[in-house]
Amino acid sequence: MTPMSTSLDEAPAKAAQAATQGPTAEVARDIRRAAIAAAALGVVLSPIPLADEIVLLPAYGLLTAKIAASRRMRLRAVPWRPIALTALAGLGARAAVNVAVSYVPLLAAAANAVTAAALTTVLGRYVDSACEDAAQGRAVDALGCREIADALRARPSRA
Repeated sequence: MTPMSTSLDEAPAKAAQAATQGPTAEVARDIRRAAIAAAALGVVLSPIPLADEIVLLPAYGLLTAKIAASRRMRLRAVPWRPIALTALAGLGARAAVNVAVSYVPLLAAAANAVTAAALTTVLGRYVDSACEDAAQGRAVDALGCREIADALRARPSRA
C-alpha cells in the first residue's frame, strides 16, 4: 500500500471526525447565551400565547448570522432555506407543546423557558453544522431527528 492510498483511505474517517467535533468555543458560547436569552424571553412572554415564537424567529436569524460570521462565512453562502425550515418546524412543535399548558400560569412559564432554551441549543448546533459544510445544509427529517436526539444524549452532564 502506498502512502497516497493510505491517506485516501483515511480521508472519509478524518472528515467524519471533524464533523462530529461540534461547535468551536466561541460558537458554543454564542449558542449558550442565545439559549439563556430565549429562556428569559419565554418566561416574560408566557402570558401571551405564541408571542415568543414570533420574537424567536428573527432571533434565530441573528444567531445564524453570528455563527456564520464566527465561521468566516459570507451571509450569501449560508443555507438559509433549510435553516429556516428547521427553525419553523421547531417553533411549530414548540408552540404545540406550549399551547397545551398555556392555561396553567407557572407551568406555562416553565415550559416556555425550557422549550425555548432547548430549541435554541439544538437549532444553534444544527446551524453550526450547516455552516461548517454549507453543502450539507438540510431541513430536519427523520434522520435529522435521530442526529439531534444523539447529540442531546451525548451532551455532558453538569453534575
